[in-house]
Amino acid sequence: MARKKRRSSINAGELNLTAMIDVAFQLLSFFILTMKPTDVLAQLNISRPAPDKHSTQQSKPVNLVWIKILADGSFILNDRPVKKETLDLQLTQIGAFDKTQTVIVACTPKSSHGKMVEVLDLCSKAGLESLSVVSID
Repeated sequence: MARKKRRSSINAGELNLTAMIDVAFQLLSFFILTMKPTDVLAQLNISRPAPDKHSTQQSKPVNLVWIKILADGSFILNDRPVKKETLDLQLTQIGAFDKTQTVIVACTPKSSHGKMVEVLDLCSKAGLESLSVVSID
């Protein structure tokens, strides 16, 4: 006769993981709450380069040339009303002095697009390179 294997009623030792997970989370929360982060950027020792002593050139302040185009088609150059011919002469002088001079063309919402194009053409004729167009009230 064949022998039947008997299952033993003795269970192998079971491991209760719930308690171990609870302890692990308590340790994790303890270390997170008691940790003092150090400010790494405050402790960096950086040597900045000294300014060049041979360079005596100071940066010049930016002077802007404002050209306002009003609704009636008139021009204002740096808060002075000017005619188109005078504006052309002034822009030519500015362009001869400094081609990188910043010129801001300010238009009202009711000013003509044709007048803005005329002013931009005058700036281009004078050789001015740095132009901006803005809208004003």
